[in-house]
Amino acid sequence: MLIINADDMGASRSTTDPVLECFAAGTITSTSAMVWMPDTVRCAEIARARGLPVGLHLNFTLPFAADQVPDEIRRRQLTMTRSFRPDSWRGADHGIPTAELIAAAIADQLRGFRELFGEPTHIDGHHHVHLHAAVLTQLPRTLAIRPPLSPDTGRSFGQRWLLRRFRGPATCLAFAHVHPALGGGFDQLSDARRRTIEVMVHPAQESELEALRSPEWHRCLAGFPLASYRDLRA
Repeated sequence: MLIINADDMGASRSTTDPVLECFAAGTITSTSAMVWMPDTVRCAEIARARGLPVGLHLNFTLPFAADQVPDEIRRRQLTMTRSFRPDSWRGADHGIPTAELIAAAIADQLRGFRELFGEPTHIDGHHHVHLHAAVLTQLPRTLAIRPPLSPDTGRSFGQRWLLRRFRGPATCLAFAHVHPALGGGFDQLSDARRRTIEVMVHPAQESELEALRSPEWHRCLAGFPLASYRDLRA
């Protein structure tokens, strides 16, 4: 099966709207959304109305930017953003918070997500933060998890832990690995006929949006069984 997941929904209207366009065109099958961001509430209303499959895009690298965030949750998020950076998932250490604080921050975002969207189909992370060892050990095992990008398959602690303890696709590819217009090749998807592969896309990026709109992408998708994280069995 092939899952095409669009990240960052809810971050802003300019991020959400291209994701919705791609759903309507049938060029993505899944998305993940951020909580307590400028467009979270609007995108949640649309997602519920359309029955879209949405996971939590766990965010520990950006402050919450919605107008109304509970003070305690806002303060906890600021602690996360001082500790986690875009490179943290690779093991870079900037003073990681305690396990209890990380668990509380994950619970904040899951609770906020469920209040607006319902149950998440899966968890992935902004800047892959869900793959940091300190975060991975605190994630609920009941939810599917995005695996590491395939070019980064070295057996780190986090990757070994994920493969043993969580369900999810066999591998994940960036859109740049797959679409010829972005430097990739459709042959990277050949295994999707016998195992589940996720393609991670960012429709807010103009180059990726154009590739998602392309006739070549439509023809490519016609050759594979398409799915979302909803289709992964517990």
